[in-house]
Order: sequence, then C-alpha cells, then structure tokens
Amino acid sequence: MDVLQRMGPPPRVTADRPVVTLERTAPADRPNASAIRRTFRTWVRTWADPDTADDLALAVYEALANVVDHAYSTAPGPGEMRLWAAVSPPLAGGRDLVVTISDDGAWRRSTGCGWRGRGLPLMHTLTRATVLSGRHGTTVQLRARVHP
Repeated sequence: MDVLQRMGPPPRVTADRPVVTLERTAPADRPNASAIRRTFRTWVRTWADPDTADDLALAVYEALANVVDHAYSTAPGPGEMRLWAAVSPPLAGGRDLVVTISDDGAWRRSTGCGWRGRGLPLMHTLTRATVLSGRHGTTVQLRARVHP
C-alpha cells in the first residue's frame, strides 16, 4: 500500500468535528513531495477558491522541496517529511488555514546562486509563513484566510 494512501480520505466538517485536518508522512524525496502537494491541493480545493488553492499548494510544495533538498543532505538516506493541515470552523470572512511541514533534519542555508533560494520568499509572499529551526529539525508553518 502506498505510504501516502494508507491514512484514507480526510474527514469532513460536521457539528461534532468543526476542524478538519489532513496529515501525511513520507520519506523525503521528490516523488513523495509531489504526491503530497497533489493530495493537499485536492483537499484545500474544498476550502479555497481555485487561485488561492493553487497559491497554497505552491507554498506547501516549496516547503516540502526544501525538506527534500536541504534537511537530510548530510544523512545517509532520505529522512521523513510530515505535513499537517487544518481548517477552522467558519469565521467572519472565511476560515483560517494552518499548514505545518516538518522534518528531523538539519537546517542548511542555500549557498547556490542564480535560480535557487526563492522558496522562502515565495512562501512569505503567498502566506503568513514562520520558520523554526533547531538541532532536531525544521518546522515551517503557513497560515492563510481561505474563502470557498
């Protein structure tokens, strides 16, 4: 069974479940990052208009790509990447969306020049992004107000 499919579809909002979450964990490689992005894009489409859903999926993919490219660069093999997303009950002006992407790797600033190094600024442009990094990994939190 595929690592990304074993958790089943995300639950829907009901009276007894006002917050809906999506959780995915997979080895940190490009195919899994792409699969998680597609899963997230399908999930967030319920809560956001198509343009916002695309922007959020791009921000999420940038965070996942950073895990793949940087978190485990000195490790003998790919580590694990995790995505957790939640959407709040309806609020005035939409719903609050929070997405957390985390790893257990080591933060490494990009030393490349040219086209590299634009992921964090892009995440900050598309969402309210926070990055916390330490000895035990990096956590990126992306926040946005979404409207169906």
